Amino acid sequence: MLFNKPTKVEPQDLKETFPLRSLPKRIIRYVSRLATLEHCKKGQQLFDVGDNSKYVYYLLKGEVVLNRPNKGPRTITAGTAEARFPLGREHPSTQQAITTTKATFAKISYELLQNIERINPNTPASFDSKVEVVEDELEDQLYVDFYTRLQDGEFELPSMPDIAVQIGKVVDNPNTDSSDIAKVIQLDPTLTARIISVVNSPLYASTRRIENCPDAITRLGRQVTRNLVVSFILKSLFRTRYPELRTRMNELWMHSRQVAALCHVLARKTKGLDPDKAMLAGLIHDIGVVPIISAAKAYPQLAENPQVLEKTINRLRAEVGNMVLRRWDFLEGFTDIALHAEDWTWDEGNTPDYTDLVIVSQLHSYIGTPRMNELPRLDLVPAFHKLTLGKLTPRHSLKVLDEAKADIQSVQDLLDSG
Repeated sequence: MLFNKPTKVEPQDLKETFPLRSLPKRIIRYVSRLATLEHCKKGQQLFDVGDNSKYVYYLLKGEVVLNRPNKGPRTITAGTAEARFPLGREHPSTQQAITTTKATFAKISYELLQNIERINPNTPASFDSKVEVVEDELEDQLYVDFYTRLQDGEFELPSMPDIAVQIGKVVDNPNTDSSDIAKVIQLDPTLTARIISVVNSPLYASTRRIENCPDAITRLGRQVTRNLVVSFILKSLFRTRYPELRTRMNELWMHSRQVAALCHVLARKTKGLDPDKAMLAGLIHDIGVVPIISAAKAYPQLAENPQVLEKTINRLRAEVGNMVLRRWDFLEGFTDIALHAEDWTWDEGNTPDYTDLVIVSQLHSYIGTPRMNELPRLDLVPAFHKLTLGKLTPRHSLKVLDEAKADIQSVQDLLDSG
């Protein structure tokens, strides 16, 4: 009877299907809520040759026959390996699908499937499809040689500027006060001016205007001051003397400061995350790219070929970033940011952390750019569901950032000044 039939797709119905099986459980549960059940009679047609359906189907019960021109029919039975793949994936369809028994399908939108496939592009799309790995001998040789020399210490990793190290020591010393921290900051007049400027900015506005460095530090607090100082001086690392690499380094800085500004704003909406620490997290998420670009000067094939350089960056950025942050003895948990900043399936714990914040901010930073077409939807990323404990919808998220345009610009200007 109709009322005895299940009415919703359960997560276990989809957990072994392709490409969903590679997703975190959190996202499989979410996708199951977006899916619908389709109960079909025997002899019912799902789609025909040439169709561009808005949906794809996963066979949960029964059988369906696929009629393919010039290839003959093929029967798919629920519970078999073939049933783990979506039916109707090809657009336009190259086959006709008709049920040979009563059958039940999980139906999801074709657009949703496309977005899921962006998360793990190496997952096969159908039962008889294969992942084709294209190897480039030049790229592989460059990568192996570059990586070996990096591991052997032949390439210089960036050092944390001395003033940041000094301030860190003073802040960590419980016997120091604001005047002690100010003495170090005042060794750099530009940095002093920026600290006073930021404490009087709309982002940190106090009830009275502050005119000197010790009062600014007292108002901001020791850790906030430390985070701001490190954020301000990081820009000095995003430089290269080589004209052919300067454009890529400038692009890296622009992306890093944009992500930092987005992190700052979103952290203010997320319980348990500090906006200043979040800004620093955004700035260092791609720090591993800095030494890669710098070292590329030794390789004309990289320096003069942006595509090959980009592939090398993508293969090395996470590990090199982790190496840099460990060398700097950075804040606990921040090394994960370099490792997982572009891991769209990252899902550790149930409360949001700075890695989650960077992932979501990165996705926001690509909105309106060509890169957006290669990336998954926000709501298919675990980090997005963890921010504000799942209360932040994609529409709400965009609204929050739209309303905070002035603050985002203020943070970017803050990082660019000096």
